[in-house]
Amino acid sequence: MEIQKKLEVRDIYIGKPDAKDEIISQSSDEFFKSFVIPQSFDYNELISGDKMFISGFKGTGKTALLLFLNNECLKVDNQTCSSFMLFKSDYNNIQRMNLENVSNNIIKTIDIQKDTLETEQDFEYIWRWILFKQIIDDNTRQHGGIFIEDKNWINFIETINKISADKSSSRFLKLPNKLKLGMHYISQPTGVQTVTPEIELDFNSKDNLKEYSHFVSLIDEATELFSCLSRKDIPYYLFIDELEAFYSEKVTLQRDLKMIRDMIITVKFMNDLIKKSNFNNIKFICSIRTEIINSICHYISPKEINKVISGYSCPLTWSYDNNNSYAHPIFEIWLKRIELSENKIGIQFKNYKEIYDKWFCPELHNTPTVTYILNNTWNKPRDIVRFLNATKNTQHSRRTLYTPGIFNECVSEYSEESLKELKEELNALYTPEEIKEIFMCLTGFKPIFSYDELIKRIEKYFKISFLNEKINSVLNDLYRVGIIGNNSLSSNISRWEYKGNQGIIFDEEWEIVIHRALWKTLSLSEKHGRIATIIEKNNSIDLYGTFVEAVVHKVVLGFAIVTFHVDGEKYNGSIYVNNLSEKRIKNIFDFVKPGDVLNASVLTYNSKHLKWNLTCLDM
Repeated sequence: MEIQKKLEVRDIYIGKPDAKDEIISQSSDEFFKSFVIPQSFDYNELISGDKMFISGFKGTGKTALLLFLNNECLKVDNQTCSSFMLFKSDYNNIQRMNLENVSNNIIKTIDIQKDTLETEQDFEYIWRWILFKQIIDDNTRQHGGIFIEDKNWINFIETINKISADKSSSRFLKLPNKLKLGMHYISQPTGVQTVTPEIELDFNSKDNLKEYSHFVSLIDEATELFSCLSRKDIPYYLFIDELEAFYSEKVTLQRDLKMIRDMIITVKFMNDLIKKSNFNNIKFICSIRTEIINSICHYISPKEINKVISGYSCPLTWSYDNNNSYAHPIFEIWLKRIELSENKIGIQFKNYKEIYDKWFCPELHNTPTVTYILNNTWNKPRDIVRFLNATKNTQHSRRTLYTPGIFNECVSEYSEESLKELKEELNALYTPEEIKEIFMCLTGFKPIFSYDELIKRIEKYFKISFLNEKINSVLNDLYRVGIIGNNSLSSNISRWEYKGNQGIIFDEEWEIVIHRALWKTLSLSEKHGRIATIIEKNNSIDLYGTFVEAVVHKVVLGFAIVTFHVDGEKYNGSIYVNNLSEKRIKNIFDFVKPGDVLNASVLTYNSKHLKWNLTCLDM
């Protein structure tokens, strides 16, 4: 009889933290089979409705959702044409500088108040030019399947082709230092259209007002021609991923934010133009980071961007009322990936409860396992992928279920990687030096503290820091990205931005708490000294499920206090009365006595009582 293989923790399908990397490096089939979407999210509003923006914090799954939407569109009509603009990898800093050089001159030809000319930069025409080029490339790739290649199409192409640059690969949009602008067209005997004569537009020059003015007029002309095109039946979607912004220096940040602002405005402009032109089944869908929108409103002229987004955005949130349930959509991601891995070796499950019972112990640190995991996340899919990856890298990854030892060992890597991403979230708000100062202040402090305690720490150790002047603003930002939350002294109720509690509270009733997942990497602990050492040592050991002979040393109300040995090492433990027997025990003092030897299995380590929990019941 063939013995069925048992999966180990290291065998579970993980995926990549970034959805693009997952599609590139692995089978997209696994990605789509394990994909989870929040129940409250109606993606049909994006595909066929008026919505065009997916908003959310970093790691909430915006890029993954773009890939999922593309797959759903293909399911409806396998002839669908779609393209992705993934700016995070396509545009490096040098390319962005080139784009900035263009806008510095174009702004001079747009009707903007004179007093804004010296500081304002505008990228709308540049993005419109790039999107028009993408449409042409896609229609060519589809052999005229999106727009009919009639006279209007030819005129549209000819107008865009008057703006020429060094040839880029079809995979990347390369922003050039110089453009050539055609003035007239001459038909060659071969029928090929060429541009001559031409003028050169040097993006680095400040003295080419005439040339830049001509560039803008060409884009305006192309816009009019686009609205006159004739559609074919093939659905067409352009998915635009978020463009990052980094605060390496203020000027660079402002440039990046203006680029993102004008990309959002251009997407709205193009969708409005498509609707006005009565083009069916065409949509531009763009992902945007919530924190970037906040930075745009804070650092530059927002151009009423909130008005542009309002009513056209689908927020991507993963909130769920019950944090103790394995049906939580974030935890469902973990269960689905286990199910996918088990299905590959022929194991089927009736429901998620079966998966949960097989792969997870009931409790971690006296907390239901689901609650423990969710309390160590920010309700984002990337947190789960990061958790999965960290568990796979532990020395206990050959176990056939997720034991407390695995979680205790993986917490260092998970905490460190989580902090890296949160620092990236702050890149659009603070300089690298300021971010360093923020976390120097928090490291080694307290996991829970009052506002006054923090002020005293700053005055003592960071007196000349920017924190002295801007601490309220910094705390607001840290709260918004999920680094800190609020905790009520009287009710023990917690508040977190990612759970829908907007805005930090400054009040004696409300303490400030650092997110649990960051405690390890920031060297924070509720216990200190010898007790902390004991807890650390026991948490590093994976004894879950180990069969032992437990010697009863003492019986107290509700518990048998025991000792046991594993590999020659002595451990202290306790067995709860309900775990002593399958039958109901009326009086624990009659059932068990000091000196009794019980066959038991080790459960989890109780950090509060410094003892291992055991059970005499079948696991």
